[in-house]
Amino acid sequence: MKMSLLAVIMLSMMLGGNRQLVAASSWDAALDGIDAVYDGLTAVQTLVKQESLEISALRKKNNDALSALNAKIRAIDQTTVTRLTQETEALQRKHAPLLEQYASLGKQVTAAKKRKDKKSADMLELKRNQLKPAATSASAEIKAKKEALSAAKKSKTAKAKVVKDALVPVQTLKKRITAENKSVAAARKHLSAADKRYKASVKRGDAIVAALELKTVYDQTKAIHASLTKVYEWERQIAQNVTLAAAKLP
Repeated sequence: MKMSLLAVIMLSMMLGGNRQLVAASSWDAALDGIDAVYDGLTAVQTLVKQESLEISALRKKNNDALSALNAKIRAIDQTTVTRLTQETEALQRKHAPLLEQYASLGKQVTAAKKRKDKKSADMLELKRNQLKPAATSASAEIKAKKEALSAAKKSKTAKAKVVKDALVPVQTLKKRITAENKSVAAARKHLSAADKRYKASVKRGDAIVAALELKTVYDQTKAIHASLTKVYEWERQIAQNVTLAAAKLP
């Protein structure tokens, strides 16, 4: 900057006895300051625009990759689990009449014994015992299928956990990005307000206030640039984590 705003103030103090001279000198200095700030502001604005586009592109790529990876995680051993679930349900439907009849006969035997109706109890016991081998076999078959299904689900969960654990850092990074985006939003708000004040001072021909407000616009734009630099790096780290997690798929 050809002459800082501080220099403008110092000059005003040094020339306090001549208000017209001070005003003219301050105005000229402020104009020089605006000229200098504009160059830096334009450069930073270009960076911010480029960074915003790069972040948007990388974020979309990361979100698509995460969606695809989560779909693959859900699909781990899902074919086996679905098959065993269907087979278990089919066995339960197949053997339901037999097992219900066997259980019902057991209840009837108990009721007959309570009534001290030995004849009925013996007859019912004979029927129940006749069904016992088939009922026992059916129960064992269903139990074995349920155990196979349970084992398959546990295996699926364990395999998925390996991949999900590798994605844990992604959530931390996303929280950082969310927080930083709030800082960017706040900076943009301050920037917008300063820009309006700058334009208003230009209309009034007030170079000194215009220089101050343009400097605020510049500072806020630099703050946005600093935040976007962080965000881009975190998005890049997310991409790396997603790649590493995908490599852990079975």
